[in-house]
This record gives sequence, C-alpha cells and structure tokens, in this order.
Amino acid sequence: MKTALNVLAITALLGLAGCGGGEPGAHEEHAAPAADEHAGHGAEEEAGPAGLVRLSAEAQRGGGIKTETVKRGSLPETFQAMGRIMQDAQKQYHVAAGASGRLETLSAALGSAVEAGAVLAAIKTAGGSEAKPAAPHKGIITAVHAAEGDSVNEMTFLFTITDMDPLWGVLDIPERSLALVKPGQKAEIRTAAYPREVFKGSIAFVSPEIDTVSRTVKARVAIENPAGRLKFGMFLDAAVLTGGYLRGVTLRSDAVQNGPAGPFVFVKTGDDGFSPRPVETGGEKDGRTEILKGVSPGDKVVVEGAFLLKSEMMKGQLGGGHDH
Repeated sequence: MKTALNVLAITALLGLAGCGGGEPGAHEEHAAPAADEHAGHGAEEEAGPAGLVRLSAEAQRGGGIKTETVKRGSLPETFQAMGRIMQDAQKQYHVAAGASGRLETLSAALGSAVEAGAVLAAIKTAGGSEAKPAAPHKGIITAVHAAEGDSVNEMTFLFTITDMDPLWGVLDIPERSLALVKPGQKAEIRTAAYPREVFKGSIAFVSPEIDTVSRTVKARVAIENPAGRLKFGMFLDAAVLTGGYLRGVTLRSDAVQNGPAGPFVFVKTGDDGFSPRPVETGGEKDGRTEILKGVSPGDKVVVEGAFLLKSEMMKGQLGGGHDH
C-alpha cells in the first residue's frame, strides 16, 4: 500500500513538471522574434544609405578626391572623322635659276624652312656678274634639283618649296554623317604625335563622290600649322563642329563610373560622405559627358578620385566596411 502511494505521488509530480515546463518554452518561442526584429532594425540604422562611402578629410586629400559643382551649360555638338595629312601640289612653288651660268652656291638644303625673299642660291653668269635666286614664298624645301658647280640656264629648276601652313588633310566622312558636314565648318584636329594638342582646321571641300566600298566621302580640311610640327602622311582624328550644341548638364567623363546597373557618379553628402547616384548619359565631347538624368545643378560630384571611391564601395559590399 505504501509502495502504491509513492508511485502515485511521483506520477503526479512528473505531470505537473511536464505542464509547467511547456509554458515557459512557449513564451520563449514568442519572445525570440521580437529580439531578432529589434536587432535587425539596429543593423539597418548602422549601415546607412546603400553604397555610402565615408572618408575623413585627411583620406580625401590623400586620395586626391576633388568635386565639381553641377551647372547648366552647353557644348558644341561634333562628329568624329578619321583622315590623313596630304601633300598638296597646288601649294608648291618651283624656284628657277633665272639666269644662265654656273651654280656657285646653294644656301638652302633639303628640309630647310625658308621665308619669302630669302636668298637660296648664287649663279655666276658668263659676263662675270652674280645672280641670286630668292624664295617666292615661305615654306619647306621639299626638293633640290641641282648641285653646286652645275651649268644652268634661266629655266633650270633649282628648288621646290612646299607651303606647310596651312596643311591639307583628307577626312573620310561616313555616309551616315554626310548630312552633317558642309564647307566652312570648323574642325578640331588631334594626332598621335601630339595627343594633348588641338590644331584648328576648317572644311574646305566635300567630294561629290562616295566610295562604294568603304561608304565614305572625302572631305578636305585646311589645318593651321604655324610651328610646322604637323608632317605629311600623319594620321589625324578630327572633331567637326556641326553648329549644334549639347545643352544641359555636363561633367568630366572621369566622373562617370560603370556598374552592374549602369553608369553612376558619386555625389558628396556632408563633409565626409559620398553617395553613388545612377545617371543617364548623352553625348561626349572634349572629355566631358552630357548627363540627361540623375544629378541637378548644385550637386557636388566627384570628378577626381571616383575610382578610389568605387573601390571602397565594393570593399564595403564584400563586408570590409566603408569608414576611413
């Protein structure tokens, strides 16, 4: 009897323990989401806007970060054409002896630059007098047709002078751009030899014939060459000004970065924040890109050091953090 009472007591206690243990367990299950929700909210506040990069003033100076305030303006509209500098036969001047006798001296050599009126040679005539042929025009000696000691007459050619300023360039205008080009338009000329310099030119003639293979039209451009640095045969890249303009907002092209979702720029927020801003781009000219959407006048956009900020942003996306 005593044994049966003990068994019943133990069974009752186990039942009470089972009922009491269930309730705290259920309470904890409901409380856990509240804790997680609070933790998630705190993490979101700490991260801040997506992609935001923070750099101290010292880090900005060290990284060469520079900004430009967005303004509205306009840039001349252009189209590009490739070509080559040609030697123009119409710009050559032949120097004749002008007298009969013996060629005593030549004062200019092949490749020499001469001015109009410069003495080029001296001829000893049969009568003992001296005749001095002079340059009829400035230019470069591109051919020497006689040597000292030669017998010459009035019609003997001694030199060929080629005027190097302006030079003629021949551009290949794509058929799709033909409607944009016309004589008198200005052109900005660049070459591989002088990549940082722009030479001024103007369209002088557009051929009436199209090349049936390349589908291009030849256009002649007169190129200013006062220092004589441009040479025959040089390849050139011409930006022909159409007379139209890119209007609105433009930024230095280095400011525009490419990302998986498309182009974007970094806009400075406060003293140390840089936020990526998606943009829609238009035309490009002289190292500046037209921005159709994404920034507004007054925004401070990073124009130097944007690649550094992009690297920092990518580190942050991989879990490395943004703050420096």
